[in-house]
Amino acid sequence: MNPSQTIQQEDKLSVLRKYEKYVTKDGKAILFSTKSCRGEEVSCPFLLKAPRPLAREIKGKLDELSFNPRLYDKIPGRILPHMTFKTAVAGCPNSCSTPQIKDFGVIAQESVVVDPSCECTLCRKCLKACRDAAITLKEDKTVIIDQEKCMKCGLCARVCPTGSIKLDKKGYSIVLGGKIGRHPRFAVQLMEHATEEQVLKALEICAERILAGKGRNLYEFLIRKPFLEELRKALKEVA
Repeated sequence: MNPSQTIQQEDKLSVLRKYEKYVTKDGKAILFSTKSCRGEEVSCPFLLKAPRPLAREIKGKLDELSFNPRLYDKIPGRILPHMTFKTAVAGCPNSCSTPQIKDFGVIAQESVVVDPSCECTLCRKCLKACRDAAITLKEDKTVIIDQEKCMKCGLCARVCPTGSIKLDKKGYSIVLGGKIGRHPRFAVQLMEHATEEQVLKALEICAERILAGKGRNLYEFLIRKPFLEELRKALKEVA
């Protein structure tokens, strides 16, 4: 590296060097982060899926794509913290790793269904387990689940002694485009019940689109309807 290139690199990283998490010990930029909740570490009773293995897969996929050096080369001028790509994996809908305010977020989920062949005993254990008032029990022992309110945590099915409420689908909710700052917004949901393969495919498509884009607003396209529709279509082809 000649002296002019060294000066240019120092200028690009002049802000990031103020924060250890953005620069390696040998002075290279760290331009993406992958955060996971502490569910495994604290034996969280709400944990649906251990988040760390998928978080490692996400990091591995970005490394495989050479995302870090390619993003470094892409950004002109000084690189600021908000220009880094932020990802998160949550092991349950409590979302302690805050995926809703990340560029790319993944939330483990389990949906439930009512099995009318199993007679409810009105024990009310499901009502106590549900934090979102999504369940109604009627006098005739009919069980109703409001899917709009349901957060897909699966707790009601786990405590139901008769099987009136059963686990249905398992997977991940993928959310895109969340951020904090001057104009904060929650991430937009891309899809529910995604497989790990679909998560990694969605990540790959998003990463390549970021690296192919123009301008300094690197991640704004993530919430645009045409891109979301294109991405959903591509993910349908992934087993």
